[in-house]
Amino acid sequence: MKIGDIMLDTCYWQRLLRFGGYAPGEIDGVHGPCTRAAEARWSNDAACAAQEFGRFDTRSEAVLATLLPATQRVARQWLRMAVPKAQVAGVEVRLICGTRSYAEQDALYRQRPRVTHAKGGQSMHNFGLAFDFGVFCGREYLEKSLLYMSLGRLSMQLPQVTWGGTWKSLIDPAHIQLNLYPNTAAARRVFESQ
Repeated sequence: MKIGDIMLDTCYWQRLLRFGGYAPGEIDGVHGPCTRAAEARWSNDAACAAQEFGRFDTRSEAVLATLLPATQRVARQWLRMAVPKAQVAGVEVRLICGTRSYAEQDALYRQRPRVTHAKGGQSMHNFGLAFDFGVFCGREYLEKSLLYMSLGRLSMQLPQVTWGGTWKSLIDPAHIQLNLYPNTAAARRVFESQ
């Protein structure tokens, strides 16, 4: 999902702005002056993170744009560590997934073979707090690579981050999330509150 697609669902976008601390006014589906002012603050914080931690490949930048600016900071710090390590191994690392709407999450949940155990509202991706990365050799996506573990483990050096490689069930070494809430239920309550 691209940031432009997220912004088209104005109520969802307003909730995401508010969830990130960018007061868009009422959650009313109207792209008015309060929403535009909140977008400007979001964009400014995102630009500051890019300036501080660097810019990356086009695909990663598109994914980064969907994340809360606080998550963008973490993702950029992680990429700054992961990109050189991947290059030494002769491959590239790119972000492949960021924020997902509830509808997009539900569609992934219905896919077979199963790619997620989380329905809409049950994933930190739905709140701009999580991202997934991929390892590539040129244009080829390497679904199986030992580098997922070593690259993902780099995120453990960052504060307030959970790496999916440490989970007890459904280990997901390509998943990294910012821990602003103790669980998805708590994040969802805040996200959906009026």
